[in-house]
Amino acid sequence: MFTTEGEVRVPLQPEQGEQAPPQKQEPPKTSPEEKPKASQDPSQHEEAEPTGEQDPSQGVNFASFLLSLATTGMVHLGEIPEPSTGQKTEDLEAARQMIDILGILKEKTEGNLSAEESQLLENVLYELRTKFMGKSKATKL
Repeated sequence: MFTTEGEVRVPLQPEQGEQAPPQKQEPPKTSPEEKPKASQDPSQHEEAEPTGEQDPSQGVNFASFLLSLATTGMVHLGEIPEPSTGQKTEDLEAARQMIDILGILKEKTEGNLSAEESQLLENVLYELRTKFMGKSKATKL
C-alpha cells in the first residue's frame, strides 16, 4: 500500500497492448462428507465477546488506534518528547487537528462502540482538550 517514504504505492499496470495474466480463483475443495469444523461454526463467533485486549495476530484494535492518536496529540502539545528527536516541542495547530479528528471519530462512531471504547474515547478527548486549553491560554498571555 505504502512505500518506505510513506507515499501511496501505485499498483503495477500492464503496458498498453499487454494483458495482465488471468488469475484463477478456485473455491476450497470440500467433499460432501466433510462437516464444518467447530472454528467455522458461525454461532460460536457470535458468542465471543471482545475483551479489550489486543491479540497480536489480529493487528490494531480500536483502543490501540485511539491511544495512538492521543499519543500523537500529546506529542504536538509538548507533553511527550518527539520520538525522532527526543525533544518536547509544541505545535498547537497540529494538536487541534488531532483533537478534531478524535471528535469526528466520536461523532461518526456514536452508538457503535462498546462501553469501554466509548469511555476511552471520552477520556482521551477530555484530557487532550483540557491540556490544549491550558496551552492555548498560556500562549495568549
